[in-house]
Amino acid sequence: MSFLLLMIAFLLTGGIGVTNKALVEWGLEAYRDVYMLAFYGTAVILGMTTILTHREMGTSNDRRVGLLMGFSGAISMLFLLIALEQMPGIVVFPIRNLGNLVFTATVSIIAWREQLSRSQKLGVAVSLVAIWLIY
Repeated sequence: MSFLLLMIAFLLTGGIGVTNKALVEWGLEAYRDVYMLAFYGTAVILGMTTILTHREMGTSNDRRVGLLMGFSGAISMLFLLIALEQMPGIVVFPIRNLGNLVFTATVSIIAWREQLSRSQKLGVAVSLVAIWLIY
């Protein structure tokens, strides 16, 4: 089940990338704010529906983490859209995804003391090389 959910998340994330690129390709940069409002507004509606359905507000720590994630995601989306206006998607998307992998692995090692296997370390190193080659 977890693998299926991961694959669904993968497809939905890919769909978001396609819509990000379409916004730029179709010359709709002037509607960037409306696009971001629709994107994050939908998340707010779904989140509020979940909260009301389960009648669970979460802790203050949950809310702080959620706000941090929302703020980070919005700024990230803005920078991604600007990057897509200036660089081809074939460069932007791999660099962003590989950069996410390297950053997440680094934070996991430092903050949560996770250990990477030899092959995982090699994967992170290959990602760094790939970023350099793509750019």
